[in-house]
Amino acid sequence: MYDDPREDAEANASQTNTTNEVQQGAEKPQLLPDVQELVNIDINNKPEEELYQIVDRIRDKIVHVKEQRTRLIEEVKGLREKRRSLIDKKREVVGQLLKLREERKGVLDELAKVKEELNSVLNELKSKREQLREARQLLEKEGNIAKLSLRKVTKRIEELEWRQQTSVLPPQEEKRLVEEIERLEQLAERIRKARQEEISIMELEAEVKGLRLKLNGLINRRNELRQKAVNLKNQVQSLSSQVDGMNKEIDSLKGLIDEKSKEIDDLSKVLDALYTKYREIMVRLKELKVSRQRGIQLKVLEERRKEIEEKARRGEPLSIDEMRILYGEFDVT
Repeated sequence: MYDDPREDAEANASQTNTTNEVQQGAEKPQLLPDVQELVNIDINNKPEEELYQIVDRIRDKIVHVKEQRTRLIEEVKGLREKRRSLIDKKREVVGQLLKLREERKGVLDELAKVKEELNSVLNELKSKREQLREARQLLEKEGNIAKLSLRKVTKRIEELEWRQQTSVLPPQEEKRLVEEIERLEQLAERIRKARQEEISIMELEAEVKGLRLKLNGLINRRNELRQKAVNLKNQVQSLSSQVDGMNKEIDSLKGLIDEKSKEIDDLSKVLDALYTKYREIMVRLKELKVSRQRGIQLKVLEERRKEIEEKARRGEPLSIDEMRILYGEFDVT
């Protein structure tokens, strides 16, 4: 009359990923009062009609528990999918985080090199400025001598030397001429040095200008790298906070999944208890049915025996089967 609902429950149970094996040795869950009442019913002295009523109650409870468990299974599936999606997203963010950290490390390495180069250029610039200052001081001591015509001084020396070589001069005049030539030669040398100093100053000024430009470029690059390092640090901190938040959410989802999986396991055990009681009642109903059928057969056999006894009293002949029924050799099994 009743089909065993166990098959549908086992089909639904196969959809879960819970670990019943791990929890087999655990303490049995506390059954709900109505379930506990059904499971604890003593069926030995119950009439058949009441047993069928109990079966109906158990079937209704099984359907209700299966619906609860199915709903929880779907919730766990959704939570696991959400957790997997979150883990995948976290993996992407962690990948970005590692790239940003590596990029920031590269920026900091470059920044260190730029600072080192900047200090080197700054020291060189200070040295060149000092050289330029000293050169200008030397040139200032000579006044405007560099503006004198070296060609005219040289020409004058040549004229005096020619005169010295081609003329017969009194000793006093000769001495004066030699002194003049020496003075002009010294002047020519001073002019050459002054002009060389001017060239050195121009070269130093060009070098100082170049170093200033290089220094400004390095300062700008240093500032850019500093700002980039700060931006990368902020991004790293932001992504790190995201990862921390994801880890907390992932852990929270795991706890929720474990909690609901435990509920599923508990409901499965409730179903086991209901199925056990269901089978127990069905066995009892089968026994009652067999007993009832046997009672009917015995009643029919007794009525037949009375008919045979009446026939025997009338002196009518009896068949072998009738003889067996009359003398109790025909048993009902």
